[in-house]
Amino acid sequence: MTPLARRLPRELRHNLGKYVGIFLLMCASIALTSGFLLAAHSISVIIDGMRDEYAIEDGRFTTSFEATEAQLDAARDAADGVGGVDVYENFSVDARFRKAEGDDGTSRTLRTYAHRTEVDLAAYCEGRVPEADDEVAVDRVFATNNGLSVGDEVTLTGRTYTVVGIMTQPDSQALFADNSDFTVNTITYGVAEVSQAGLRALEDAGGAAAYTYSFSFRDRSLSVAERTDAEKDMVSALTDADARVDDLVDADSNQGIGYAASDVTGDSAMWTALLDIIIVIMAFVFVVLTNATIEDESAIIGTLLASGYRRREIVLHYLTLPAVVGVLASALGCVLGVTFFTTPMKDLYYGSYSLPPFQVSWDWSIFLKCAVAPAALLVLITLLGLLRKMGKTPLQFLRHEASGKSGTKRGFRLPERLGFAARFRIRVFLRNLGNFATLFVGIGFASLLLLFALAILPTMNHYADNLVNSLVAEHQYTLKAPVELEGTDDERAQWKAAERLQGIDARLLTAAEDAADALGTATDELSSSPSLDTMQKAKDAADELYARMDDVADALGCTRDEATGLIEDASKIDADDEDVHPVNTTDNGAEKIAQAEKYAVYTLQYDRGEGNGEETVTVYGISPDSAYWKDVNVGGGRIVFGGGLIDKFGLSEGDTVSMYDKYEDETRKMEFAGDSCTWGSRSDMNLYMSLDDFNDLFGNDADYFNAYASDEELELDPLYFASETTPDDMRAIGDQFTGMMDKMIGMLLSLSVFIFLLFIYLLTKAVIDRSARSISYMKVFGYRGREISKLYIRSITICVVASLVLCLPLIIGSLTAIFKAMLISYSGNIEIYVPWTAMAQTVAAGLATYLAVAALHTRSIKRVSLSEALKVQE
Repeated sequence: MTPLARRLPRELRHNLGKYVGIFLLMCASIALTSGFLLAAHSISVIIDGMRDEYAIEDGRFTTSFEATEAQLDAARDAADGVGGVDVYENFSVDARFRKAEGDDGTSRTLRTYAHRTEVDLAAYCEGRVPEADDEVAVDRVFATNNGLSVGDEVTLTGRTYTVVGIMTQPDSQALFADNSDFTVNTITYGVAEVSQAGLRALEDAGGAAAYTYSFSFRDRSLSVAERTDAEKDMVSALTDADARVDDLVDADSNQGIGYAASDVTGDSAMWTALLDIIIVIMAFVFVVLTNATIEDESAIIGTLLASGYRRREIVLHYLTLPAVVGVLASALGCVLGVTFFTTPMKDLYYGSYSLPPFQVSWDWSIFLKCAVAPAALLVLITLLGLLRKMGKTPLQFLRHEASGKSGTKRGFRLPERLGFAARFRIRVFLRNLGNFATLFVGIGFASLLLLFALAILPTMNHYADNLVNSLVAEHQYTLKAPVELEGTDDERAQWKAAERLQGIDARLLTAAEDAADALGTATDELSSSPSLDTMQKAKDAADELYARMDDVADALGCTRDEATGLIEDASKIDADDEDVHPVNTTDNGAEKIAQAEKYAVYTLQYDRGEGNGEETVTVYGISPDSAYWKDVNVGGGRIVFGGGLIDKFGLSEGDTVSMYDKYEDETRKMEFAGDSCTWGSRSDMNLYMSLDDFNDLFGNDADYFNAYASDEELELDPLYFASETTPDDMRAIGDQFTGMMDKMIGMLLSLSVFIFLLFIYLLTKAVIDRSARSISYMKVFGYRGREISKLYIRSITICVVASLVLCLPLIIGSLTAIFKAMLISYSGNIEIYVPWTAMAQTVAAGLATYLAVAALHTRSIKRVSLSEALKVQE
């Protein structure tokens, strides 16, 4: 063993705390990252294989009313140019959910589908497929969050069902009640499957059916551009066939299908970047500590160089321990991560996303990222630091000039009026300026992690509060088509009859009308020329009419006379008058009707740029003197922009933005007129205009509307009701995000505190070690350990406190930039919200960590020997 090699065990013992701390941080960081990346890769493999294994759709469209076969054929014909398309019914009912026992009264919704056998096939993890009309299978994540299991009884829209299965649906991997929502909602929203009879029973119980049609192109290799063009042609064909298309979503734009995969990919990049940052900072810590060791052993190095040792041998010696520590930490961390942390990391996603059963899929790139790259990066940066430090002559090392450029280093003259203690502390600071600079960076990084962990929940709660405040009424109802709340009893009866007749096969009514016409013709013939022949014709026509009316009555579940009355009432509606709107069949009362206000909504798409997708922007048409949207300066062609649009996209007065109408395949240009045309919080991503301007822009009838704002709950006909938004729905976003982030925030907090502890310990220890001789001199001069601690520890304390406070503005600015960069591709605008309590907690955590470290340093100062002062300097 060479003399240099014999020094390694002694150096390891002397700096055991330093190397153990760095080893633990690297090992823990790599273990968490490798465990996460393996879980993320395995989940990505599962998601990538779901398209074919579970027959995931290529897209879907929703119509206001059930499409006829002729309309669907028009859509199919429009896709012949790309090889054809298969269209499947995918109807659903948003059912009000209640547990039979232990329900807490919170409003929950289960979007319930009939069991699908051709597209979007469910993956069952427990139980079986529903068969009877009172059986239901519930989404796994929703079931977990609401304590459901196979055999439980639940209530859907007032009807009792038995849970017979727990499953996941491939088109609802992420549970979004609306595709434009910012985050998933697994607490108050879920999906379920029932039998065909069970879905009809829900509709009969008052559930409003959503007429959604999923489609799959026969050529599954079509590009997104080819699919998009074909989908536009399909919508145009449907519109030309008099179908009203409410929504069109391609699979790539469907958050229920693509959000989980995007989240896993984005998080993987974030974890990898976080690991790289930690490794780089660890490498710089190694450089700082190794430099301190070189300066402390400067005379020894000079002697070795003068004795014939090569620089590369000395560099290799000082590189050995960091390299060994780095390689062992990387290898052990990777093994621990793959073995113990894959399952906990997988659970973070399986607790939020509805995915098929988990299977591990190994990827060698994880080993390269988490074992090879960190060790190589650590060794490389440490080597560069050593080479820079070792570029001195043997004489410079012997003269302890390793830290200076050349010659004798002169001290900086301090004002005489300063007391001894103040000047001494300044000298300590100046002599360790490099260490303190690295300490500042380390504290800044740890504070960034800590403040992020502490601010994420307040930020999401602040965002949820903004969303709640953006709801101008307790209830905002969206309609499939205009429906009037006001009307007479006769009008309500007429429209109720029309709605009831609309629910049966149109061929039955056509046959009844033909029979009635035939009877009228036969009666006229009998009147003009009575005979046995004409009398028989009239009798046969009457019998045919009775038979057809019996068919109608059977379909309606009523008597023939009741069916005749329904047809007579419905016939009083002037179907040729396009200005006539349906009348709500339920009378909500004069007071509720008076306070309800009509408005209109429509969605447009705004390109975020740089490949970040499209933002869904809701356009509101409201009354200029609205009782709900107060102080919104609409009318006269003015367009008011929500504060979130201005903040997220940095719009300035005079800017023209292009909004794409995907239903009409048309681009609409909107000009931002400045602050006078801004309304709402920084979470408001809407556009506002008067209802007249809205209808002019979109080519609607002058009296068109499709929504109501109301502080009172309204009863609306299921045939026309589309959706309802309440403040509880907005609050659920904050609750959901809190549930999703709890475990992640716990890990971030633990990691941040650990980094605080380690950085402060290592870097302040370097200051103490470098000042060991000065401390020894002070002991020779009679200073007590407590007095010396005040001089040295207080200097470090001032630096730590200053770093904690001065870092905050930089950190908040960094968090703002990080949030904008992270969330630019997500719907909505979230402004970072850092309450003073979070800032106080960050400073307090840093100080508490430092106090623990300071106690260790006080012991270190007491252990500095008087013999240090007697060691030869030259």
